[in-house]
Amino acid sequence: MGRKPSKKQEQKVEKSKNISRAIREKDRGFLYYIVYIGLIILLLYPPYFRGMFFDKEFLPTHIYSGILFLLYIIYKIKVLKEYRVFSSPMDYAAIALVGAYFLSIFVAVNIRSAIGEFLKYINYFIAFYLVSDFPRTKDDIKAILWAMVISAFGVAFIGIGAAAGTFTYNGAIVGNRISSTLQYPNTLAAYLTAAFMLSTSLWVTEESRAQKAILAFINYTLFLCFLFTLSRGAWLLFPAFYLILVVGMPNQYRLKALGYSFQSFIAAVLASPGFGMAISADEKTKVWLWYIAGAILSIALFYITEKISERFALRIKPKIVLSVFIILIILGGIGAYTALTTEAPLTISHEENEEESWKTSWYPIQDVKPDTEYTLKVIVSSKPGEKEEQWGAGVLINSYDEAGNSVRIVNEYIVEEINEEVREITFTTRPDTVRLNIGFTNRFPNTEATFYAAELYETDDISSAQRITLAYKYIPEAVSRRLRSISVESSSVASRFIFYRDALKIIKDYPILGTGGGGWEAIYRAYQSYEYYTTEVHNFFLELWVETGTVGLLALAAFYITALMTVYKAMVSDIDITAKVLTWGALSALVALLGHSGMDFNLSLGAVALYLWQLFGVVKFSGTTIKVEQKPTKTAWPAIALVGVSCAFVIFSFLLYQGYTYGQQAVRSIEEQDIIKAREYFEKAAKYDPYTASFKADLAQLDYFIALQTENDDLLQKSEDMRAEAVNLEPYNARLKTQLAAYYLEHGELDEGISLLEEITEINPFNIENWHNLADAYYKTAVVYIRQEQKDKAIELLNKSQEIFDKISQYNSKVPKSARNKLELPNELMLYVYKSKLLAENIDDDTYYRKLDKLIFASDFTVDTDNDSVPDLWYIYNSQKGLMETSIRNKAVEITNNGEEPSYLITKKDIILEPTTEYRVNLLIGCENTTNVPVINIFSRKGQIVQHQIKQMDLNTEITNITSTFVTTKDIEDGKQWIRIDIPKETKDTIFIESMEIWLEQIKPLGGSD
Repeated sequence: MGRKPSKKQEQKVEKSKNISRAIREKDRGFLYYIVYIGLIILLLYPPYFRGMFFDKEFLPTHIYSGILFLLYIIYKIKVLKEYRVFSSPMDYAAIALVGAYFLSIFVAVNIRSAIGEFLKYINYFIAFYLVSDFPRTKDDIKAILWAMVISAFGVAFIGIGAAAGTFTYNGAIVGNRISSTLQYPNTLAAYLTAAFMLSTSLWVTEESRAQKAILAFINYTLFLCFLFTLSRGAWLLFPAFYLILVVGMPNQYRLKALGYSFQSFIAAVLASPGFGMAISADEKTKVWLWYIAGAILSIALFYITEKISERFALRIKPKIVLSVFIILIILGGIGAYTALTTEAPLTISHEENEEESWKTSWYPIQDVKPDTEYTLKVIVSSKPGEKEEQWGAGVLINSYDEAGNSVRIVNEYIVEEINEEVREITFTTRPDTVRLNIGFTNRFPNTEATFYAAELYETDDISSAQRITLAYKYIPEAVSRRLRSISVESSSVASRFIFYRDALKIIKDYPILGTGGGGWEAIYRAYQSYEYYTTEVHNFFLELWVETGTVGLLALAAFYITALMTVYKAMVSDIDITAKVLTWGALSALVALLGHSGMDFNLSLGAVALYLWQLFGVVKFSGTTIKVEQKPTKTAWPAIALVGVSCAFVIFSFLLYQGYTYGQQAVRSIEEQDIIKAREYFEKAAKYDPYTASFKADLAQLDYFIALQTENDDLLQKSEDMRAEAVNLEPYNARLKTQLAAYYLEHGELDEGISLLEEITEINPFNIENWHNLADAYYKTAVVYIRQEQKDKAIELLNKSQEIFDKISQYNSKVPKSARNKLELPNELMLYVYKSKLLAENIDDDTYYRKLDKLIFASDFTVDTDNDSVPDLWYIYNSQKGLMETSIRNKAVEITNNGEEPSYLITKKDIILEPTTEYRVNLLIGCENTTNVPVINIFSRKGQIVQHQIKQMDLNTEITNITSTFVTTKDIEDGKQWIRIDIPKETKDTIFIESMEIWLEQIKPLGGSD
């Protein structure tokens, strides 16, 4: 056996493993420190600018990153003499992903968005490369990790300050949910989860006690802010990601990571009830006091643990330590169970000087039977107001049917002062009840209501009692409310699955290269299953697949696989144990961020995506410490090529930023009503950024306005050409196509205009305004053809108009059951289609269209485009015991009311009547039993309420035309009127209604009838 190496030699060998790529002191010149400082700045600032979601922030970052990268490549070639550009499979996979975005530009549905995403991915690659290649030693990578952790700490601290009301940052807190500088709470939660993993790995490897104490404070802040993002998905996923972090740690660091992070958990959880209540009560000082108390506790726990470990470390066996931690986990579970089962009273109140308002806590009850008597038993304390009608405590119960329609079945108010009295409220559910919503409420100033124990049971079966948890003693109300709403059936979860299904439809049509960057936002409306508005898929993997096709997805898979291989090699190698811990921490953070991005759009925020690629860079760095020997390369061409790409990247980003700047100046000029200046700026914007369609569209609008004023035909033609260019750049932009269609119709290019409007309903079918525009165009163009004596063309358009309702109905029939917002007809759309029907029926009357100008409201009761058996334009309102049923037939709607009280058909939208004007009502109606005649009411929200009422109608089983005239009062406000049809109680014999029309008769002089 040889001589045992000295400690100094061991240190030298260990050091050689980790600094083989270290930069020599003589090579650390001015350029080195410029790059070093520049990189730290790049790691620190992105999250503070709205998450780098908008061009205003990201384009300057492109320029900054590009220059920084250019300087580093020059330094690498000139000073370090390192000509090898790529040293890892991760590099090639990363470049492949950037390349996928480049290829997608050539098939993009929105070329400007595709170019923008390509530039972003170049920026991400730059961050990845600098983080992985610039640091050469353990200290270098630690400095980078510290910068990443401190950046996240700053974001969390600003969020807490915004919750306290100390910091003003737009969108930093909304509805007691902390969003901080990222302006979206779910993304903030994902970002903080990743930062917590990274910070924990850094914490356990630090040797300085002061630095450990700082990290204890940082981790506590990150976790407290994480809790108050109120992100249900992040809460559910956090334990799994945390388990990955702890389980994968090298053995001697596993318990350390558990111990350190548990200190943060304990401090944050103990501080959260007071912190949350202070936020809800808007008590700024208390928010800070609770935060500081938790911070002090986190640091104190750290120092106590350190002292105990120093004293007893040599005497405690690992098994005992493990047992202690298992006990702590059990105790933590017991604590969580206690928190989730220990109830507290629900108190709702108004201060003496507070304005009157409804404050209601709602509790959904799912398992209820229809037409069954229930009893709600609740203990109540109530303090009423000074006036007799100012009750203190109230109980509201709403019944819901399968369609989601609600009826209030209980209004119980306590007007006397009581103290912890038992109140029993007995009620009967409706025949159509499928669920209930129970509300405990308070309304008036200087009143208070406290509800203690509540339970609901069938009156004849006390064993069926369901306990209603009103509040938790140890959990803030905002947190408990979010916990109660966690469900796979919640609307947000159901919506996401629909987004995913629609994304797969797009992928099916664009499988290879995708739709280009930003493709989802550009094209999703043509594929959506119902009307929703989202610029993101809420799933990073699907969104990337939509944008770059299968080529991009494979590149992404390669990037992840090579990262995992790199981590595996590092963990089984003989590199420094600290490097292993930091590598695993980076991987855990990376998995957390990616995992959460599988259900949200975190990586659409450039700052968060940069953070992810920086984590990839940390992972790749560990790979460079394994393989010391590399084949030298003498050619500098790859590096020179990168220099050229960097220059192009900087220049192109600068040009786009100039275009953006000129565009903003143009908008300001319009606000200042300086049209000439605005046109100059838009012209420059379109020159520097020729791919942004809105610049060309806005310039076309200004050219058109100026051409009309100056009668400049050349400028008018230029305006038309510019509009067409804008549409070609964004062929799925319904707004731009609508503008062009309006231009065509206005200038007599009728076929082109109609054709464009028809295209719009195909690329954006769930925007009802598009159907309204099309119906309007069909009718008005048909009138033009009638004037030109081209009745064949007019009939063709009028028939197309009649098909609109069938098309809308087809789209609505495909809407998922979980999505309630179907296409809903506005009054105007119904009116245009109805007019088209009448005009087609009277096509031989050359002046009939003039008569139709006086038709101001029409409702065809056989139209049911949303397939709910209720005529479009109307909704059913049942009184507490009313029970209306409607059925659409070919010629009329059939209406019955089997309830013990009246029910009503009410217009969904207000109609437009003008003051002192005479109108005629035409109603096609019939009924089986003439003793149950409905009452027609026309009401006004302003002025005299009842404008007209039709009570006496001579009806029979045949549909009859009932005509009635009335004059509106002079005190009404036009556009504030509505119609109600009262259906009497116990109307078991059917009422038939075919249609209702309101015609303008004549305008009365101001001194006319009131």
